[in-house]
Order: sequence, then C-alpha cells, then structure tokens
Amino acid sequence: MSNDYEVGHVDLTRIALLTNPHAGKGGAGAAAEIARDRFADHGIDVVSIQGATPEGARELAGRMVAEDGIDALVVCGGDGLINLALQEQAGSGMPLGIIPAGTGNDHAREYGIPTHPRRAADVVARGFTTTTDLGLMRNDAGDEHWFGTIACAGFDSLVSDRTNRISWPKGQMRYNIAIVAEFLNFHSIPTRLVLDPGTDGETVVEENMTLVAMGNTRSYGGGMYICPDADHHDGILDITVLERMGRVKAATKFVKIFDGSFVEEQGVHTYRAKKVRIEMTDRGGQHINGYADGDMFAPLPMEVEVVPGAGKYLVPRP
Repeated sequence: MSNDYEVGHVDLTRIALLTNPHAGKGGAGAAAEIARDRFADHGIDVVSIQGATPEGARELAGRMVAEDGIDALVVCGGDGLINLALQEQAGSGMPLGIIPAGTGNDHAREYGIPTHPRRAADVVARGFTTTTDLGLMRNDAGDEHWFGTIACAGFDSLVSDRTNRISWPKGQMRYNIAIVAEFLNFHSIPTRLVLDPGTDGETVVEENMTLVAMGNTRSYGGGMYICPDADHHDGILDITVLERMGRVKAATKFVKIFDGSFVEEQGVHTYRAKKVRIEMTDRGGQHINGYADGDMFAPLPMEVEVVPGAGKYLVPRP
C-alpha cells in the first residue's frame, strides 16, 4: 500500500451529522436519533445539520468541512446523500463517517459498515480512518462531480431516469418497476469508449452497448456486483460492458449480477483504466444521462477518472 492510502486514527470530540430524514422509506430520522444518543454515550458532541433542499444540505456540509472545530462529517442517509457530502468533503482530509439509512447502502457495503445505527455510530466513534480512491466525472462544459462507488450509462441510467419519473410506489419497488418497464423497451445504444485517452495505452472501443459501468468499488443498486473485482485503493477503474443482445438473453445474465459471476458471461467484457471517455447517443439523437452513486450527473459525453487517495472514511478497524 502506497502513501496515498494511509490508515490512521482521529480523536473525535465534535462531529457534524448530516441527515436526510426521507431516506430509507423515512427511517433515517429514527436512525439519526439512535446514532446521536450513541455518540453522546461516547462523549462526542454532535452538530446536527439538515438542508431543506439538496443545495442547502450541500452548503451546510461545506461549512462543516471548513469549520476548525469539527473533527468529522458524518452522513445519516443513503448513497445519494453520501454523494452530496463527497462534493464538499473529497480531498479535504476531513474523515467521512456513514450511518447507513438508505435503500441501497452500497458505500456501507463496500467498507463493511454495520447497517444498525448504534453499531455504525460505534465504528465512527472509534475514529479509525482509511484513505481511498474516488471517482471524478467531467463533462465537456467542464462541470465536475465526485463519486464513491460506480458511474454508469446505458440501460441502468435509463432505469434511473424512469425511476425518477415514477412517483409511486416508494423505495426499492419503484426501481424494480422501472427495470421491468425498460426491459420492454430494451435495446443497445451506439457507444464509443476511449480508455486512458491521450496516453501510450489509449484504446478505443466502438460498438453498440447495453450498459457501461465504471467502478471505483464493486456494487451498485443495493448489492448488484457489476464490478466484482474493483479495488477502492488501486488507482484504477474497473469497467464492465454488456454488449448488444436481445432482452431474453440479457435477462438471464442480469440474474447473475448479484454474485458477481455476471462478468464471466459471454457478451460481457471487462477493462481497466485510470480514465475513460464515454460517448453514447440513443435513437433520435437523445443523449444518455451519466449517473454515479445512483444520482444523475449530466448528459453524455463525459470523462470519468480515478483520483488516488482523494477519499477518507471512518471504517471498522481490520
């Protein structure tokens, strides 16, 4: 392990706790109460922050990261709220703690953080930190966006688009309905991938693709192991591509995504790169949206790169 990936310990006396009470079907508020009580048991002061809007929550997170008297930023919510916090915390050196309270909890899954808020608070309170890679997306306008788990485009981003348009039901079932609906409209999309652009190792992959996932970590969507060999401290993105195929054949492969054997299937290709440029335009010239940590970033094209050592998390001691 290089110096980019230091482990360490921080003595916590005061933390900022960022909460989305609507996460986890409304359970995040209760989880935050349990965590706050547990932090008090450890003698840790808690500054509770909760924005009325995502923009307000991000602004508050930024203030806490810049505050000298705050030892850590702790997020109680799902992967989307963690992603929001990363926009302010990434590269700051302030550790990020996680009280998992979403439907997916893929950050927590990656770092072995317990899903019970009391036990997760104990992990934070012990103050063991690890430094990790983060992903950074950039569109052609120069807008940038950090992510912790996986960036994706194609079928999975179309599913996310549809999920965001459905108001009922709530939670995981809404995502499942969107998957079924998109399968009825299932098709591959003309795609151009440039791996490690501008380097001696530049490779261009141009074909119709169903989905492209670029992983700093292994899973997304609540435990779907789309990049099962990804390592969050190796300075490399793992890229999984599903090529053009019919919906029945694709459906039989998707079942295997939960144990990671998906990538061994015929028609699935894996690559590794430090940076990827992805261009993907659907029928009728519609630009596919790029997503990461379950949240939309911008329409493609975009570049995705790994930034070694940009992340710092409070995690269980190994």
